[in-house]
Amino acid sequence: MAMLTIDFDPYTVVISVFLVLIFKQLISTIGKSTIQEFIWLSYIQLGTRFNLTPNFTQLHLKKQELHEINKQKRSISAQDQYAKWTKLNRKCDSLTKEIQDLNEIISGNKVKINKLTGLVIMVVTTLPLWFFRIFARKTHLFYLSEGVFPWYVERLLAFPFFPSGTIGLTVWMYAVNSVISSIIFILSFPFKHKPSKPIKPTKSEKIVGVKE
Repeated sequence: MAMLTIDFDPYTVVISVFLVLIFKQLISTIGKSTIQEFIWLSYIQLGTRFNLTPNFTQLHLKKQELHEINKQKRSISAQDQYAKWTKLNRKCDSLTKEIQDLNEIISGNKVKINKLTGLVIMVVTTLPLWFFRIFARKTHLFYLSEGVFPWYVERLLAFPFFPSGTIGLTVWMYAVNSVISSIIFILSFPFKHKPSKPIKPTKSEKIVGVKE
């Protein structure tokens, strides 16, 4: 049974795939973990502002309360005011346990947010490409003028489904990825960490090196 193909307009495929590949390369350059951390921090800020994340508010209040109790404990003597010190110590232990529980809940929420962010990234950058790979795999995107390239180059550019002189999705995606990667590299190169300049060893250092 032949696999279903859809008769796409070539310009639709070209532009759609181009935009998806740009977005994918940008995400790859920024880093998935960086994006996840940004989404998580945004979630915290918005949730705190609109009171949608009560666990963060509780955690902040509990930490403040624990800080105050520890100050009170340090201000009194455990021997002279044993009853009060013991009461504060029990409350301190209880608050510490509550803070640990809240931290575990928040960590679990962070894992869920990161998974959701990763899923969205995958859906936006991977599924559209697979969709076009499957359903637009036989769509002719460009035609070459006869005799522009040798026959073996034309055959390579027509890989894998097309007659010579035709360019399809596979070659187009490879070309776009190469160009975008080169542009991103050129633009980001000035901002990369520069290696330290090698220092020529002194005469004494050379002598020590030889002896060793």
